[in-house]
Amino acid sequence: MVRKTTLAFSVSALLASAAPAFASFDMEDCNWSDTHCLLKGDPVLTPGNDSRDNLLRLLSEAKSFPLPVQAMPADITRSRDFYFAYHPEWDDLEAPTRAATDKPAEESPLNQQLAVLQLEPVDTHQDGEQENRFVSNSADSMSQFFAALLADDSLTAEQRHALGQARLGLYSGATDEQISAALASLPAGSSALLYKTYLTGAALFYAGDYTGADGAFTSLIDSDRPWLAETASYMLMRTALNKSSQNSTGEYGDFDIARIDRPAAEQAQKAAQAYLQRWPEGRYADSARGMLRRINWYLQAWPQLAGLYEQRFQQAENAESLHALVTEYDNVYGMQFYGRAVREAFPDAPQVSYIELLRALRLNSDEKPTLTQEDLNGSKPAFEQSGKLALWRNLQLNLWQATDNAAAILQDVKPADKLPPHDILAFSEQVLYGQALMAQKQWPAARDFWLKLLKLSQDPEQQQYVQSRLAATQVFSGNAEAMFAADSAVTSLRFRSQVLKTVASPERLRQQASQGPNNEERTIALHTLLVRDLTEHRFSDWLSDRKLVSAITPPVVGKAFDDVNLSTFDWNGDTAEAGYVCRSLDKTVQVLSQNAKDAHALNCLGEFFRTTNTHVDIWKDSAGNGVLETAVHRKEPYGQFNRQAYYQQVIASPKAEPEDKSYALYRAIMCYAPSGYNECGGAEVDKAQRKGWFSQLKSQYPGSPWAQKLKYYW
Repeated sequence: MVRKTTLAFSVSALLASAAPAFASFDMEDCNWSDTHCLLKGDPVLTPGNDSRDNLLRLLSEAKSFPLPVQAMPADITRSRDFYFAYHPEWDDLEAPTRAATDKPAEESPLNQQLAVLQLEPVDTHQDGEQENRFVSNSADSMSQFFAALLADDSLTAEQRHALGQARLGLYSGATDEQISAALASLPAGSSALLYKTYLTGAALFYAGDYTGADGAFTSLIDSDRPWLAETASYMLMRTALNKSSQNSTGEYGDFDIARIDRPAAEQAQKAAQAYLQRWPEGRYADSARGMLRRINWYLQAWPQLAGLYEQRFQQAENAESLHALVTEYDNVYGMQFYGRAVREAFPDAPQVSYIELLRALRLNSDEKPTLTQEDLNGSKPAFEQSGKLALWRNLQLNLWQATDNAAAILQDVKPADKLPPHDILAFSEQVLYGQALMAQKQWPAARDFWLKLLKLSQDPEQQQYVQSRLAATQVFSGNAEAMFAADSAVTSLRFRSQVLKTVASPERLRQQASQGPNNEERTIALHTLLVRDLTEHRFSDWLSDRKLVSAITPPVVGKAFDDVNLSTFDWNGDTAEAGYVCRSLDKTVQVLSQNAKDAHALNCLGEFFRTTNTHVDIWKDSAGNGVLETAVHRKEPYGQFNRQAYYQQVIASPKAEPEDKSYALYRAIMCYAPSGYNECGGAEVDKAQRKGWFSQLKSQYPGSPWAQKLKYYW
């Protein structure tokens, strides 16, 4: 299909200018519509996904369109970058640059037309800054006007020049009075006056004088000049549409659909239908159909709007246009009922109905879905009549899951022996079966099921998704060790990293640090082990485990592994607080291995943690792992430092030297500077305790640099 341009523009652009884009889930990261922002949801159809992800996956599969999904790392055993969530690095990707084949500005059709009309070239950079009704006052629409002038043999060269000059004035913001004055010398009875009428109508439109614009365009719809008749008919629709929303701004500057002028919207609807009836393949036909969707939104004609979207989805020409349509759709339906979910199917729109009913299965504040079994039963005939009963079946399975009816899922679904290569409904059904096994804590059966499904699927996304479920099953069942067997089916370093950091024993960490499959996994295991040795006071073990660093060559470095940088343990004490001398971490731990209560060494261990912030970072690779994150959750995660405990130990020690005790008092108080909240780890101490430390420091060690330096307690 050839795309029609000129004054036509997408309804998504209108939506963006008329109201905020209410996302169907969360939008604190990159805009979903950006070309570099990839699908971040699970590769299944689920209420937990962003509705746009669900819709794009469903529709793209039917059309065999490629999906904007993340690329699989070259070696998943050495990368933690594949996961089902937003990736911060997506924001760093640049939008596609202009193709090298683009013609220079002086060779553009517009500038060639200007040359023929003997008009000066114009700066068209303002196009990207236009909003609302002004978006059509563009270089493209100017070019179409100039083309109409050049094609009209009844015009003289002087008339074309004058009309072209007036159109340039309109582009720069000229009023209808200025255009009329500029064209006052046009001869009576000349066809040039028709073009003048169009320009004055357009000026009135851009000025917001919709009554005046309507009169001007109405006088042209029966013109014998084809371009003028068609464009005027199209502009009548736009005029009424803009009139309908001119007072739609709410109290707080937001779009308020209740303020729409309904008669004007109905007038716009009639004008759009009239245009399409007369010019079904016209130059503005695509835009007019898009406008009809907007008009039905304004009229809150939801079933009709759903039908229009269903039809347009089927007509999408390529992946890019489908992506844009899905974005537009969610801008409408994501805010459709302002929080009131759809609870019944729309006639003739099974896919739209499915997406909206799936959205209604999200749990509310009462941990219950909005959609009830009665609602779902009532919608079944609509899916049957459209031949889309498989979509209804998926909704039923998801409703059972949302209402904790795992038994019904297990009874209704049969584990597959084969899996179609491109059937997201079939895969989603199998996943629901596996999750039902997990819900009933049938761990051996769940493990065997996930292993089988992993072999059946040939899709990389699906395989990683199943791996996360298998890993969670192994952790839940108390058999996390199986994940690190030589023949383990869980090969993703991300999932293995999560388990190493959160539930692996020191013995397992030691094993993976020395005999792991690659340097990346060995690094994660060893970093976790060394931090835990320190935070769990296994100082002698730390000295021996530290030697395992030499076996990891070359060292693993870079942003992707900055949370497990082994060079942090090379700390030499230079960054300790000026005036308090510490030796290296190695020397400090040697002292502690011989005397775990050594006051100076405890303070210096605190300095290591304070200046390096070394800890087991459970957040670095925690997103997008599904239920595995629940499986590995601990109320008190391993490897989190507690500097405050060291200071309290030194403060209470009768053998601590004044230098060390005064520094410990200073540091214990500074744990709460300046926010009043503890930044050192461990339980909060109240302000009275901090005041006591402050008084002790000032009274017992008044000559110490720390007493002199400290002015407040927090």
